[in-house]
Amino acid sequence: MPVSFATPHNKRAALIVAAAFAIFALVSALAFRSDIYRSALDPASSTGSFEAAIRAFRGFPADAGRDVLVLGDSRIYSALEPAAAQRASGGFRFLNGGVPGTTPRCWPFFVRAIDPNADRFRAIVIPVDTYHDDDSAIGSLDGDDRPMDLRYVVFQTRLADLPKLAGSFSDPRERVEHGIDLFIRGPELRDDVQALAADPGARVRAISQARNQSTYAPLAAHPRTETLAGLQADFSRGTLIYPNQLPADQRAAIANQVLVIPKASASYARYRSEWLLPIAHRYEAAGVPVIFVRIPTRPLHRFGSDVPSGSLVEIARATGARLVPAHRYLELERPELFADEDHLNRQGSARFSALLGADVGAILRDSPPKLRQPPATAAPSRSPHHSLSWFAAAAGIGIPLQFQSYEFWLFFAIVAGLFYLLPQGPARWVLLLASYYFYARWNAWYVVFLWILTVSDFLIAIAVERARERSRGHQRVLLALGIAANLAFLGTFKYANFASSTVAALIGMHQNPWLVNLFVPIGISFHTFQSISYLVDVHRGRLRAERRLFNYALYLAFFPQLLAGPIVRAWLFLGELIAWRTPSVDDVTYGLARAGFGLIKKMAVADQFASVANEYFGAMAAHPGAPAAWSAMFAFSLQIYFDFSGYSDIAIGCARVLGFVFPENFNAPYLATSITDFWHRWHITLSTWLRDYLYIPLGGNRHGLPATLRNLLLTMLLGGLWHGAAWTFVAWGGFHGAFLCIERLVGVGRRAAPRGAAAFARILCTFTFVTLAWVLFRAQTFETAIAVYRQLFAGGGGSALFTAWQGVLAVGVVAYGVVRFVVEQRGSAMRWFTLRPLAQAATLAAVLLALELFTWSGPSPTFIYFKF
Repeated sequence: MPVSFATPHNKRAALIVAAAFAIFALVSALAFRSDIYRSALDPASSTGSFEAAIRAFRGFPADAGRDVLVLGDSRIYSALEPAAAQRASGGFRFLNGGVPGTTPRCWPFFVRAIDPNADRFRAIVIPVDTYHDDDSAIGSLDGDDRPMDLRYVVFQTRLADLPKLAGSFSDPRERVEHGIDLFIRGPELRDDVQALAADPGARVRAISQARNQSTYAPLAAHPRTETLAGLQADFSRGTLIYPNQLPADQRAAIANQVLVIPKASASYARYRSEWLLPIAHRYEAAGVPVIFVRIPTRPLHRFGSDVPSGSLVEIARATGARLVPAHRYLELERPELFADEDHLNRQGSARFSALLGADVGAILRDSPPKLRQPPATAAPSRSPHHSLSWFAAAAGIGIPLQFQSYEFWLFFAIVAGLFYLLPQGPARWVLLLASYYFYARWNAWYVVFLWILTVSDFLIAIAVERARERSRGHQRVLLALGIAANLAFLGTFKYANFASSTVAALIGMHQNPWLVNLFVPIGISFHTFQSISYLVDVHRGRLRAERRLFNYALYLAFFPQLLAGPIVRAWLFLGELIAWRTPSVDDVTYGLARAGFGLIKKMAVADQFASVANEYFGAMAAHPGAPAAWSAMFAFSLQIYFDFSGYSDIAIGCARVLGFVFPENFNAPYLATSITDFWHRWHITLSTWLRDYLYIPLGGNRHGLPATLRNLLLTMLLGGLWHGAAWTFVAWGGFHGAFLCIERLVGVGRRAAPRGAAAFARILCTFTFVTLAWVLFRAQTFETAIAVYRQLFAGGGGSALFTAWQGVLAVGVVAYGVVRFVVEQRGSAMRWFTLRPLAQAATLAAVLLALELFTWSGPSPTFIYFKF
């Protein structure tokens, strides 16, 4: 069903979207495909340090007849003393190419940047942790899955590099994600951009200071002064005796380095061949020797030898690279020569540098470079036999498809494209099959249980409608049966352990003997409520029972709102499905913009504050004091709003692109002037569901004030229990229910809404009460909640947990709230200002840039409400 671009208005909308992407591409390219932002990098950041080292080498006068480049990470950076190596080598000039934090995956880009023609150096020295392909090397377990590497090399990548660099990640989804990030570059620089935005003055000072220092000068030495003298090991017992005053974290790191017995690692063998072999090929083809050196890596060693084997031997055979014998370097693995678990100190650095210089000098004087041997041709591989499980894994079954991932938007683009291109009948099937695939991505069993619920509700609703003509009592029995089936489904999976644990506690048992290990289907609470509302509406005669199973199946399974709402009434969704209007380009542009703003809410705001809340609740003892507690709860208040409203925006936006208009779920809830007003603004589809299908059937406000208060409190208690199977959620609902009852008693809601200063004061009070209630929502136990309350009101001094950027973001959120408050007071909340087409395009482009630069740089947490 193709979208019509016939009207001038639709053409203008399409042009606005195209202009937005053009503005975004232009601004992004100017910033990150030129030297504009490169000159503003933090010199201490991953990207900044890598670029600083490259600039230092490019500005250093070369001597191809005697320069020896020593690659490496922080261990070479601190251990190599070029002057000592030069003296021991007999005149060769050693250049320190160590960049802290880099790995072999970064080094091919480093040598290409400083030596584009492979003719600058007399030799290349590549340090390795071990001559075996085992897991004792740093990065041996996750070498190809370290996204941090990309931050170092982002400005040195070319388009031709992207397939190999992004394709080196083991997860296909990460390959797509990192390939896009490297292409537009901005996402790899998020931390740097956010730090610059938070404190531009500090960045200017750091850049100025770096220009006056030679941090990465090729001839510089950076020895460390600490020592581990006194460290002893009993390898037979697996114990260590540590020097006095050694911190616990360093003791753990030393134990991990010294006591763990290495195991063979096939993945590390592939990793070495993937990234070290190209360097060896490049320089051997140019007649430049490549020398591998097994550097000292730990303060004590279990084995007295390290004979080359595996991938390094294969690299040496293929390229003529040299492997320096390891025994004399192993002799340097002594506590008095180490500063920590893997870095040499000043004394160790001097001995290592002299030894390295002597060995490399001897090779260069006595052994001419060998010619490169052509690699053997690999035998053709046969097509493997793939099982059903292989196809399921290839389809991603069991691997969640997150809204904030590139993969979801690729999936959505395919679904939307087919939806637009196909006739009405096949287009509907596309939506249903895509919805079941989306759910199966979390767990294939979820689809089975959803299908059982779908068929039972479909049949019961038809029976309820037919029974209306025969017997009202029979109809009520059928309705009760349908509701009971849904609640049994919900209770079995979500509340079985909660109920049995409560019973066990009541009868004095310390452990629950009836625990069952059941997974909870994601989104179960949401589609159960949709099922119940459908049955009740059919019983009340507000809706005719759907006679097409396909339509009802799509209503329950529709993927944009399947996991966390909005809770859509059947009459609305089925009515739109039957009417089946063709989405206009306005629908498409609005839907994409709405989804884009939802992604910003989630990734640029909620995920930023999630790190604060998670840090506090994960280690409360490490963050004592009222400022830490208040900052954590303020952060969680922002996290849960922007997380959940962001999801709702994405769901509403995606549905609009597909032609469905969903109800709004939030209306600036933190601008509420009372708890009653808050529940008119927060999770609106849930609060109206509770009103229509619980509060009113209980009697509502029809039987006097005591019954009204009872119904309010009971509704909120059950609403709290709906959120989670824990008494803390029930208490959270009770907290809100108690305040709703108090407000009903004093008449809040029956008077005109306050304005001006009075409204602002009540907003602050309401937000404070809501934030205090969130303690019960976030804490997993009452003990934790009580500890948080104690810190909030009697925690004493301390410091807040916000970083500089999070502080700037918090101020921005508050400023947005003040502006929104002023606009609401003036009665124009729905339309703040009129945008011209160019301004609309610029706004959409700003959304894209915000997603590129200001989202959380770490893994994005799952949406909070997915667990409900």
